[in-house]
Amino acid sequence: MTSSLRRYAPFALLLAAQTVLVIVAPSHGTTSGNGPLGGQFNGALSSGQTPGSTVPGSTTTGGSSSGSSSTGVGPTGTGTPGSTGTTGSTGSTGSTGSTGPTATGPTSGSTSNAGKRGVQPPASGNTTGKSFCVTGLLEHPPCVAQWAGGSNGGATWQGVTGNTIKVLFYRAKENAAVDAILRETGTYISPAEEKQQFLLVTDWINKHYQLYGRKIVPIYYQGSCDIAPPKDPCFRSDVDAFYAKYHPFAAIYDSDSNEPAFFDELSRKGVVNWGGWAFADSFNANLRPYHYDLFMGGDTQAAISGTWYCKRLAGHKAIRAGSAALRSKTRKVVVIYPDTPETTPPAVHLENIIKQCAGSNAVIDGKYSSDTSTAAQQATTNTAKYKAAGATTALWFSDPIAPAYGTKAAAAQNWFPENVIAGSGLLDYDALAQTYDSSEWAHAFGPSDLGQTSPIMQVDAGRIWKAEGKSGQPNPSSNLVTTYELSMSEGIVAAGPKLTPLTYEYGLLTAPGYDQWSKWHDPRLVYLAWGKNDYTGISDIREVYFDTNKKSAINGRKGTYIALSGGQRYDLNTIPSGEPRLPSSV
Repeated sequence: MTSSLRRYAPFALLLAAQTVLVIVAPSHGTTSGNGPLGGQFNGALSSGQTPGSTVPGSTTTGGSSSGSSSTGVGPTGTGTPGSTGTTGSTGSTGSTGSTGPTATGPTSGSTSNAGKRGVQPPASGNTTGKSFCVTGLLEHPPCVAQWAGGSNGGATWQGVTGNTIKVLFYRAKENAAVDAILRETGTYISPAEEKQQFLLVTDWINKHYQLYGRKIVPIYYQGSCDIAPPKDPCFRSDVDAFYAKYHPFAAIYDSDSNEPAFFDELSRKGVVNWGGWAFADSFNANLRPYHYDLFMGGDTQAAISGTWYCKRLAGHKAIRAGSAALRSKTRKVVVIYPDTPETTPPAVHLENIIKQCAGSNAVIDGKYSSDTSTAAQQATTNTAKYKAAGATTALWFSDPIAPAYGTKAAAAQNWFPENVIAGSGLLDYDALAQTYDSSEWAHAFGPSDLGQTSPIMQVDAGRIWKAEGKSGQPNPSSNLVTTYELSMSEGIVAAGPKLTPLTYEYGLLTAPGYDQWSKWHDPRLVYLAWGKNDYTGISDIREVYFDTNKKSAINGRKGTYIALSGGQRYDLNTIPSGEPRLPSSV
């Protein structure tokens, strides 16, 4: 990660922290295992890829992961923490560092049933023949084979005993400036409230999930690292500190989109970890089987958004632009994205997809440096460049801050293109879009990853709060920690009794996807599916446009995204063709 991105990260993080993740869905039982790209990645791992071999090591140079490795210290495949790990595989770049631990995969005979049910059954086949299903939630994991008891393997990995699983939730150091803005917008959640929700959700999971004789032991950890700006060495030191004290099996950092070193350090120590929004898919793969996230991976996002653009917009007049001169021209798109190791490869992928359907001359590269100290000047310079190049359409494959600068610069230069969102970066969240220039964002539309927002008591944070006998209601922003912990725990269920990072990976990646809009026609539904080479959850999109006059259900302020077709969602293979039917005012 570049130093400029670390300087830019604080503002991006504080806005991203306003989100209450809306990936909630009613309980309808399991669905078939379609992956985010129409089944391309889901299903059982291919022949010869059954877990059980050693895990490649991972090292870091300046926050980026690589494959170079050397012998390191970590848990062994037998589950004995603290002994010497084996040498990881060799990569082409990067400095030498300690390897990730080795791990033991599913025992012989377990893979066939795992591929069907998404769970590793006991080696003895000690199941009841019935299904175990979680009820009472909107978002819910698939049903699994009901365990009949017996040995769960005991201490199969660090942080795991025959009775317990240590799970740590991380929060960075408080920042007064950031907190003041969050309080003003009504989206601040205090450490005490966050910890309370984390403990409450853990208690609910321990009562309702099949954990094979174990209970999750929750650890809430507030670190010493400031997010303004985040510094790689500090976050690595925080990991070192809590790892030395607790040796957790898993760790969650739900508000991090700009600190890959945090997850790299956890992976090097053999800790399953969740967080890191919209990183390149290669980042997740390089850290397998340790790193996962809820948000769609960057390369998958590029494939879906690029295909959507080709089918919906390419080769047609820019009829949604804000000026008559642009509306008369065939679309020429500038892809705007932050130039970092985690974001540039997916952006180039997106550009190449559009070039294939619209021609190379119809695409302009719009990379920028994510640095708040130069952001205003960059926006002014870049906007003039895009305007001079004849761009009719701005495709935002960016963080949520770039449009705040970019739309202001565009309005100042009297440039009113179509503004198309690419589904990622939380640009599709009302509270963030309300900060953009309304005269520009009145012409915004495109794919959205998020589902329809619902009141807190109608989503899982509120449901669990009520089920646990609490009065009142939880903090409105508490669904983020709730959803992360529920999804992380799904992997524990899918892993089966003998819990290791590789059984966790195999179980989660072979589990059926669930809560698919096309089956249940509920606009709140977001299809969640992990699969082969896919370590991120959200796997489909809806189509939206921004209404600058209608009030948002999130905060009651003017400006909200309106879904087309009742919120219908699409994967790569079901994206419709032809110009989207939008109001003439867009």
